[in-house]
Amino acid sequence: MDLKTLIKQRASFKAKLTQFEKYLETLNSCANLSSLQIGELNIRLSKFEEIYSEYDSLQTEIEQTSEIPNEQFQDREAFETKYFGAMALAREVLARNDCPARSGSGSGSRFHKEYISELQRRQKWSKDGGHLKLGEMVLVKDERLPPNQWLLGRVTQLYPGSDGIARVADILTTSGTFRRAFNRLCPLPVEDQNCIPGGPAC
Repeated sequence: MDLKTLIKQRASFKAKLTQFEKYLETLNSCANLSSLQIGELNIRLSKFEEIYSEYDSLQTEIEQTSEIPNEQFQDREAFETKYFGAMALAREVLARNDCPARSGSGSGSRFHKEYISELQRRQKWSKDGGHLKLGEMVLVKDERLPPNQWLLGRVTQLYPGSDGIARVADILTTSGTFRRAFNRLCPLPVEDQNCIPGGPAC
C-alpha cells in the first residue's frame, strides 16, 4: 500500500481521537454524571482502548515506508500524547464519580497517578538506549519475516535530531541502502577486545 493511502487511513484515527476528546470535555465539565452517562463512558472507553494497536500497526508501516521518518516519529509522539492523555482523563472522570474502570474501587485515580509518573519517565525518544555508530553492523527488523531472515547491514550515515541524538540511519545491505529508524534496527553485539581473560579490566 502506498504512503499516501496509509496517511489517509491514519487520518481516521486522528478524527476518532478528536471526537473522543470533545466528548470528554463535555463530561469533565459536569459536576456529577448520571448513571446513563457513566455507562456510556465505560462503553466508549472500552472501545477506544482497542484502537491503539490498530493505530500502532498502521503508523509503523508509515514509518517504514516514509523517506523522511523523522516527521512520522513526531506525528506518532503527538498522537500518543493526546491518546494517553485522553485515556487518563476518562479514567479520572470515572474515579471522580466513584466509578471503578474495570479494576476495583478507586482504580481510575490510581491509574491517573501512575500514568502521570510514567509519562514523565517515558518521553519518546528523549533518551537513547545506546548509540548507533558509523560502520556498525545491524539487523534490519521486518515483522513479515522471522528474525533469522532479517537483512544484515552496515550503518553508513547517521541523522541526528535537534537534540543531537541519532534516531535515523542509512543502512547498506546486499539488497541496497535503506533509511531506518533506530527502533527498527538491532545493533549486533561487539566483544570489547580489552574484555578478555587476563586482559585489562573494562
